[in-house]
Amino acid sequence: MRNSLLILILSLFILSCTNQSSLIDVDGNKYTTKRINGRIWMTENLKVKHDPQGNPIKYIYPDSSEANFETYGLLYEFGNAKNACPEGWRLPTNEEWESLIDLENTKASDYKDPQFWDGSKNSNSTGFTVRPAGSGNNGQWPNRFGERTLFWTSTIDDEHYRWTYIFEEDKDMIRKARQHPTYGFSVRCIKKK
Repeated sequence: MRNSLLILILSLFILSCTNQSSLIDVDGNKYTTKRINGRIWMTENLKVKHDPQGNPIKYIYPDSSEANFETYGLLYEFGNAKNACPEGWRLPTNEEWESLIDLENTKASDYKDPQFWDGSKNSNSTGFTVRPAGSGNNGQWPNRFGERTLFWTSTIDDEHYRWTYIFEEDKDMIRKARQHPTYGFSVRCIKKK
């Protein structure tokens, strides 16, 4: 009895030290989450097809293939991205992305999943697990699946553009850029305070 209790206490202690937990969305998809720099982030791309109230939302499969859904999540236009996060979670702001990464000093390789990006320097040492899901658009531009990922923020630049953070193949820097809200990009949600 005493050994069983000790093992249970030790197991709970080990789990609490990892700073990882999980989240389940309205569709039943399960995500790993992690506390990074004081905030709890999803460490996988969102892949929900309904908003928290159960209403269907528009989405795009990475590289237009349903086979990529489980591994890369889904891509969303900005209007759907800002309403897609599970209850108690939301789309992060520029300031929250900047608390996660320092654009001047942070290496993208510390966030990239090495199984999905070329280059031995990719370590994913942060546990953020970025995968190159590409982007979705009207077919006017290449989707660059396998080469880059763009993440929406909730920050609006003006009536025409929204901010994104970009991870690219063969680049160890993370870029911030304005994008048109009708393009489809990946979403990571942050837990509300």
